[in-house]
Formats: sequence, structure tokens, C-alpha cells
Amino acid sequence: MADIFLKEDVRKHFRGKKVIFLGDSIMRNIYQDFLYLLEKGDLTPHNLLRKKGVQIESFEGDHLLEGTGELTPGRNYREIREYEGSGGAMRDFMFATYCFLTKCYSRELDDFILRFKRKHGSPDLIIILSALWDINRWGPDGIPNYIKNCRKFLNLIRSTFPSTTQLIWLTSPPISVDVWGGLVVKGMEFQKRSMRFNVMEGNLMVAQTTAAFGYDVVDLHYWMTHQIHKRMPDGIHWTQDAVRLQLNIILTHFCLARKLALPGRWGGARNRPLESAEKIAKAADGGPVEIVREEDEGKRKKSMDDEGSEEPLAKKRKLGEEWSEERRVGEGEGYSRNEGEEKSCNDGMSAKERRQQRWSDE
Repeated sequence: MADIFLKEDVRKHFRGKKVIFLGDSIMRNIYQDFLYLLEKGDLTPHNLLRKKGVQIESFEGDHLLEGTGELTPGRNYREIREYEGSGGAMRDFMFATYCFLTKCYSRELDDFILRFKRKHGSPDLIIILSALWDINRWGPDGIPNYIKNCRKFLNLIRSTFPSTTQLIWLTSPPISVDVWGGLVVKGMEFQKRSMRFNVMEGNLMVAQTTAAFGYDVVDLHYWMTHQIHKRMPDGIHWTQDAVRLQLNIILTHFCLARKLALPGRWGGARNRPLESAEKIAKAADGGPVEIVREEDEGKRKKSMDDEGSEEPLAKKRKLGEEWSEERRVGEGEGYSRNEGEEKSCNDGMSAKERRQQRWSDE
């Protein structure tokens, strides 16, 4: 699941890097905790995690962009924050920015991404978490548009930034049966009962679509299901130690994806969730596989239910290195971009291998 990262670990891996955080208030808490770990090394206080926009114009050296952060309860709320360091030894340490989203693709987000590229170039890492507002605050077309917007966003990133930019889509953590706060509209309280099921279906959709585009997925919903006792009373947000756990899960995935050494601070005799994460990373490095049926030499596997029925043996087979550059997904919306597809004509390396080499060299 996660190793334990301290201030020195984050500073070592992110010095001089550019990171974009995109998402709702859950992502804002992760962004805040990232900065607090980078600057202070402690858990972010609860009273700071609850603040947003103009309530906290500067947080650990970042600043709120002018014209954003005005407290409005509707879908037009905007908040953009930028961090370059708090000063002294941390001046110009790295560049991180957070943009609040009420849906995972919009013309405003398109402009934000293009403006970032013009001003700062390509980011090293993009982390996005967007589900609750997409599904619940955009009327009856919210869910169908969420499906379309997911593909639009991924196409935007793929067409704007090189393959060395790593994107991680976080699934939305589990919410309570009864939620309250700015997400719930007066007169639409009945939605609360089905909201958590829609979140689960939305998580499945974005995970499959993101993987089909060749980007990374971290399943916070799965891991945080075991931590619901650390959920805040509003049924959506999380305690300070739970937010740090989410950040450690993300950083663990980040290090495994780039073959960076983990801190190794797990104190138990055996960290089975971390072993599971390492196996998943190893399987991803091995490339895509398909399940094939073997019918040669008359081999058969008898069904346990019906002794008279027979079916061919099944085994895994690694797919060939030559992949179509643009393989259709579903009904033509989006394309897959597996590791095998990204073999460069110049160096023969995949995008993941180039990212790993780039960060190890630095």
C-alpha cells in the first residue's frame, strides 16, 4: 500500500520538478499536505485542511492567483494556487500548482493547461482526482458527460505534453451514506443515497479509460475503504493522518513507477500491501498480456461442474512488441497507448523507460 515518506525524501525526489494537481477539495487537501510535508515534515493541522480560497491566501509559501478563490457555493467556483518555495533555502525549490475542478474537462481547464505549457513548459507529473462534482452537480447529463470529458481530458494531455510527462488519475475515496456540505444542493438531498454507488461506477470508468490511454491509476477508493473510521463527519473529507496516508500511497506509486528507491521505513515484519503494489508495478513493466486457449496435443481441462464438458487450457501470452500506433477503444472515442506502442524510432525505449532514465540521471 504505502511506504513512509519524510521531508528529506520528498525534497530529494522533487527538487527542480514541476507538478500539477487537478481536482476537488479532496485533491486540495493532498496538495496542501504535499507542501506541508515538503516544508515542515509534520502532519497538516486540521484547521488548515478545512480552509480554501481567500480564507488562506498563502499556504506554506504558495499564493492564491488573483481573481480566484472567492467563496461561492456554485459550480463557478475557481481556485488556482502556485508554489515555488517559501524562501531561503527553499526559494525556487520546485514548481507546483493546484487548480480546483468541478468537472474533469472544460474550456477553462484547457486554457489552464495551455497557459502552463507556454509559461513553464512540460510538467514532470500531473495528478488528477475528479468525480464528485462531475457526477452530482451537472444535472441529468452529468454522468454521460463525465465519460466524454474523461476522454477529452486525456486526449488534451496526450496532445499537449510529451510522453515523459507522467499522469496519475486517483480514484475518488469512498464517501458516506449521508453527506453534507457544498456538494449537496438544497432540494436534491435524495441524491445522497445513490451518490456513493455512482462514485464507484465512475471510478471504474476512469480507471479503465486512463489505463487504455497508457497512463497511471492509483485506486484510493480501494485503500481508503479500510480507513473509513478516519473519515470526517461530513462524509467526504478525511483526517490529517488519513490525508498523509493518501499522499504516501501516491508517493509510493510514484517511486515504483520510476524505479526510485523507497525509504523503507515500514516498521512491521512484513508489509503485504506494499508487496502487492510492487508486484503490480513489476507486472506493468513486463508489458501487456492476453489470455489464450491452447488446443494443441489434445490437452483438455475438464469442468468441475460437468465431467462431460471439456474446454481448452488457458495461459498468459505476452503480446508482441509491435503495436498499432492508434488502436481504437470502444466506439472510436480515445486510443490506447500501451508501453509497447511507445517504442521510439531513435532510442528503442518506451515512455516509462525514458521517464525512469530521466529521473535516475538527475
